[in-house]
Amino acid sequence: MPAEWSARARAESARLSGRAPGGGELTVAELSAARLVAGGMTNKETAAELFVTVRAVESTLTKVYAKLGVRSRTQLAAHLQRPPAAPG
Repeated sequence: MPAEWSARARAESARLSGRAPGGGELTVAELSAARLVAGGMTNKETAAELFVTVRAVESTLTKVYAKLGVRSRTQLAAHLQRPPAAPG
């Protein structure tokens, strides 16, 4: 019985979330915001630099964190400094 529930939960999660955690490539806008924040800018400074609202930066960072599987600006900066993984 537990295996059935586990499989069902995974299926529901995949159906609802739209993206697997830690997966997916960043859009140009997401990468721009991520690089600025990883470089030390605040959300307010990033918003001014990109000509968007602070709320837009917050929303974008939420998506970036989910896609990259990170939880902080420090982890984000470390992730962006790593060389890209070789395809394969």
